[in-house]
Amino acid sequence: MNVYQIEVDDELNAILEEAAQKMDVNIESFISQILNRFAIDPHIMEQDEVKDGYVEMGDINLNISNNK
Repeated sequence: MNVYQIEVDDELNAILEEAAQKMDVNIESFISQILNRFAIDPHIMEQDEVKDGYVEMGDINLNISNNK
């Protein structure tokens, strides 16, 4: 297992905290799920699963794009 240290601004941190809380996981687990979903899974997922992934992450994507 590897450990990465990243920096995010307060605005993105608030979005991540809120999303992690909604999913009842800590931020580290939530970020790991995001990375797995969008960096690894799309290469092995069926088209319906990719669609579901975008639906699941839609609120987060909207929050990020609206807060830029």
